[in-house]
Amino acid sequence: MNLPITRVVLYKHGVGYFEREGKVDNDATLALTFKQAEVSDVLKSLTVLDLDGGHIASVSYDSTKPLAQLLSEVALSIPDSGSLVSLLPQIKGARVALHSGVGEPVEGCILGIDTTERQTGDGIVKIVLLSLVTDAGQVRSFDLHNLAGVQLLDPVLRRDLDFYLKTQLSAKKKDARTFTFFAQGQGQRTIRLSYTLEAPVWKATYRVLLGEEGKPPLIQGWAVVDNTQDEDWENVQLSLIAGLPVSFVHDLYTPRYIRRPEVKVQETTGVLPPEVEEGVEVEEMADEVMMLAAAPTAGAGKMRAMQRKLERVRAPRAASYETLQATTPAQVRERKIGDLFEYEIEHPVTIRRNQSALVPIVLRSFEGRPVLLYNKQTRAENPMRCVELKNTTGLTLEGGPVSVLEAGNYVGEAMLETTKPDDQRLVPYAVELSVHVLDNIDSHQEHVHRIVIRRGQLKAHYVQVQKTTYTLNNKSDVEQAIYLEHPRAGSEWKLFDTPEPHEITENHWRFRFALPAKKTTRFVVQQRQTLHSAYGLTDLTDHQLSLWINQKYLDAKTEKTVRSVMELRAEAGRLDAALAQLDKERTNIHNEQKRIRENLQALGDRASEKELRERFVKTLNTQEDRLEKIDKEAQAKIDARDKCREKIQDALAKLEYDAEVGAGAG
Repeated sequence: MNLPITRVVLYKHGVGYFEREGKVDNDATLALTFKQAEVSDVLKSLTVLDLDGGHIASVSYDSTKPLAQLLSEVALSIPDSGSLVSLLPQIKGARVALHSGVGEPVEGCILGIDTTERQTGDGIVKIVLLSLVTDAGQVRSFDLHNLAGVQLLDPVLRRDLDFYLKTQLSAKKKDARTFTFFAQGQGQRTIRLSYTLEAPVWKATYRVLLGEEGKPPLIQGWAVVDNTQDEDWENVQLSLIAGLPVSFVHDLYTPRYIRRPEVKVQETTGVLPPEVEEGVEVEEMADEVMMLAAAPTAGAGKMRAMQRKLERVRAPRAASYETLQATTPAQVRERKIGDLFEYEIEHPVTIRRNQSALVPIVLRSFEGRPVLLYNKQTRAENPMRCVELKNTTGLTLEGGPVSVLEAGNYVGEAMLETTKPDDQRLVPYAVELSVHVLDNIDSHQEHVHRIVIRRGQLKAHYVQVQKTTYTLNNKSDVEQAIYLEHPRAGSEWKLFDTPEPHEITENHWRFRFALPAKKTTRFVVQQRQTLHSAYGLTDLTDHQLSLWINQKYLDAKTEKTVRSVMELRAEAGRLDAALAQLDKERTNIHNEQKRIRENLQALGDRASEKELRERFVKTLNTQEDRLEKIDKEAQAKIDARDKCREKIQDALAKLEYDAEVGAGAG
């Protein structure tokens, strides 16, 4: 007995929920067949209910050990060709009855298979002989191909052979896996079972009708539903879920085996007392275990509370065009389930196996109008024609393609993102060639408007300004509303002397204004950001200081401090130059002393040489006196230079200045 499909719920993440229901009498057996790839999903989600007091005793299904592992339980191996000749040696010793078609069968045990050659009128042929040990103890040979049959008398062997053949056959039927349900109870009862399977996602497609005089725009939505199963959906209750619940694939069907450790028996002559490790009581661990045990109960309570909050919402009837209402009424009940949204088709739906169907889900008016949208990155020369759509249908509109009709004519196509109730969207569907757009960008730097001195560094703040002028030429005979999207370079850019934007998106300011018919409209967007340049005061030149003073960057007090720093820096520079000169003189003296000492080593004891020696010694003494003076002078200049540097550091550390200057302030 098979239960028909009565309800189908399709989701947007690749699964479908299927419900079957039917009547049974007393104890009954039900069977369902699934493809092998579907079995894990069925095992993960299967629910079976006996609604009238009975119960489901068990559910059995075809297992799937690997073929090699299944056949390893049977000591048989039968090839695809020469099967009988290959089988008989494997059952050597088995009791069989040989039927020749004449007289009584001969019973005995198989001894083996022999081959021989025999001369016939057609030449030499190979003969296969079956050797048998009869019950009388005789060894006889029978031409295997002349036998009418070989009967296995061993019941165990017959079961093994039957299992082997059925297993081989089942392995070839890869897609057929049967579930058997055993229902027990008395009288007639209703059985309901449900499960989830992989299924094609349902798709949404829309038609938007614009331009009907005196009537609001209308949206008509269809769901594309595919039945890829091997079974008809006959008068099923169909629901379509918009949302993305979590789902995954998990293999529950394939048996899993683990390698178990091998334990050998150890023979001992005695038993030693065991060593027991010292235990430590940890009360905190016990407390954690209790908390973990209590958590699922609390979670289940929250889930039940959430389920009690779910309510069925009947949407109000909306105005629509009479002709469409008469031809394609969308008879849908909708309800919100958490973050999901369900379209429940009111009337039963029939979709044959391996067929698809269009099911109406939406037919309602909405707040909207045709407008223009200009985005230079999308199209530089022209704006796009859009539907300014506010979802006042009360439904969640699942994302999908849209065909737009205006005054009864096809005017373009668009893609609608998933839209919640009261959400607003601009849905572009065509290029508006009657409006041409040019833009002119002017970027310039304004004067420094702020000076900050802190920690020996001067920062000059100035403003970078970008002015974009959009020129829009509306050549059409009607006034048009347009949205203009201007890129936002970053949060540091601010608008000024520009109309307030209608909206701000992630990357754009969006302005809204009107384009009069047969006129050119100019729209100016001005934005600015504050930048700065940094200068180290210790590296300041006289030219830079003069420039800052002329531009009134510094007040008199700050100017005086900066000039004193520059004078101290100049003094430190003069001292460094003097030190360098002293160091050069010291080096020259050392080189001259080296030459003199080399000459002294070459002189002898003659009178003339003694006189020269005295001169050299006198020169060395004079040079040594000068070296001592150089060391003292150098140390004094080092002390003076370090003192200048300390004064510079002290002056810069105390100097703080922050003032607005120049005409570019603000």
